[in-house]
Parts: sequence; structure tokens; C-alpha cells
Amino acid sequence: MNSRPKMSRFDQMRAMASSMFKQRRKPNPALAISPADSDLNGKTVAFTGGTDGMGRVAVELLHKMGATVILLGRNEAKGQALIDELGSNVRFVHCDLVSLESVRSAASKVLADYPEIHVLVNNAGVNLGDRQETPEGFEAHWVINYLGSYLLTNLLLDRLQASAPARIVNVSSATEALGHINFDNLQLERNFSTGKAYSQAKLALNMFTIHLSRQLEGSGVTVNALNPGFIKSNLLRDLKGKERVGSILMLLFASPALVGADRIVRLAVSSAYEGVSGQFVFEDAARLPNPEALDDTIVERLMEVSRAQAGLEG
Repeated sequence: MNSRPKMSRFDQMRAMASSMFKQRRKPNPALAISPADSDLNGKTVAFTGGTDGMGRVAVELLHKMGATVILLGRNEAKGQALIDELGSNVRFVHCDLVSLESVRSAASKVLADYPEIHVLVNNAGVNLGDRQETPEGFEAHWVINYLGSYLLTNLLLDRLQASAPARIVNVSSATEALGHINFDNLQLERNFSTGKAYSQAKLALNMFTIHLSRQLEGSGVTVNALNPGFIKSNLLRDLKGKERVGSILMLLFASPALVGADRIVRLAVSSAYEGVSGQFVFEDAARLPNPEALDDTIVERLMEVSRAQAGLEG
């Protein structure tokens, strides 16, 4: 068992609520990325969820710093519009996280065309209004918010290690505090709710982050999870019924996309995070995640399940 002190579930929920109503209007100038860290010429960044909102702003920042950006997404029209805006050193690769086969195809294309990958940002996510199944039979929130990123990361991992120093940023959520890994109902065939599905998937992403950080010790590759804050986006547009209150709260209290984008980029490139791995960065500082993410028995069991689901066994 992990011996680090754990926050109670109540403390986790209180912290999440406090964060929601105390959002920044601008990035924290005291944490600004230094000019030295802002030179990304010669660096390659693979980025999911980079054609809308916070992700798009983060891609714009990375490109402005000189990085070559690989946009991994499902909407080619949006990807092309961003390429037209930014110009050179941006490429769109079709990667629909709802399909593990699409993830495998995208990873193959990236590996064939890019000899180095210095940063992987798993930013794509979704909140659907009802339970949907993927072509491979998984609950959609599980695949899009977790399992697809799990597979993509594993498929690109050797290239990241060969490109070290390299970083992986898994964009999580404060709602992971509400998550629970129910191995008897992992696909939520019973008692489904959008909130339950989303928080479970984000908790799983945090668990994967901790597990992978141990696997990568000494490799020169770091991996951290990030709650970017309560950020204005289209993430809640499909919610229904009482869960739509989240959309209203977002309209009233959420930070602009630039605040979240700045946090993503900072974790991806700032020397302040050099050598830092396995952390849950909650907006601007590391914080303990959901206690389940610190339970080695649960984490190891989830990794076994994930390997099997992603077809990585053996």
C-alpha cells in the first residue's frame, strides 16, 4: 500500500467545490513560463483534443513557441482550419478516441512519420448526455476519457523514451474526487449517470499516471496528471436534466480557455516541472488525488483490466 497521507473523500469534494467558485480570469503571472523554456524549436508535440477550446489555445501557444504539433483528432475540418491559421509545422492525424482501432492507426502514422516525440498531451475528453457504446462494446466515456489515451500513450511510449527528455501530460479533472472504480460495473450497464461515468474515467486516468510514473523511473520521461481548473468549453453541451446545472455554473464561474491552456503548456515545458513525475497538479500546485488512486491494489488491478481491454496483453 502507498504510505503517502490521503485526503478524505469529504476533503476532496470540498476542495473541488472551492476550486469551482474561485477561478482565475487570467494566467498567474508569477508562474509565467520563462523565455528559455519557451524555445521549442526542434521539439515535437503530439496533442489530442487540440482543435477546440482550451486545447486549441494550448496548441496555438506551443506552436508560437516553435514546436512542431501533431493534432490527433476526429474532426478533420476543424484540424485543417487550425492548420490554415497557424501555417507550417502543424499536421492533422485522424484519431477518433471512441475507436481503439482508430487509435492504433493514428499511432502507426505518427511513428512512421516522426522520429522523435518530446511531449504527448492527452487532452481529449467528453461528457455525453446518455450511455453510449463504442463499436468495440465499451461505454463511451470510459474509452474517450481514459482507455483511448491509455492505449495511445502505450503505443507511443518507446518513441517518447527514445526522445528523452520527454513529458506526458494527462488532462484530468477535479471530478476525479467523486470517482469510484467499480470493477463489477465498470461499463456502467447499471445505474448509469454522466457524472459517474466521467469521474470514474478521470480517476482511472490519474491511476494510470501514477502507475506509469513508476514504470518510467530513470527513463528521462515524466508523466503527470492535470486538473486545469473549471474552464469554459463545450464539454458540458450534451448534458441533460439536472446535470445541465453544470453548464450554468460554467457560464457564470469558469475561467477563460487561456487559463487552462497556460497550465497545460506549463506542465508540458516549464523547467519548474523538470524531473517531476506521478503528480496530480491541481490547477497550479500538486495535490493528492482521490484515495483510490493511492491504493496500489486497486491501481494494479485496473492496469491488468486496461491491458486486456486495450489488447496489450503479452
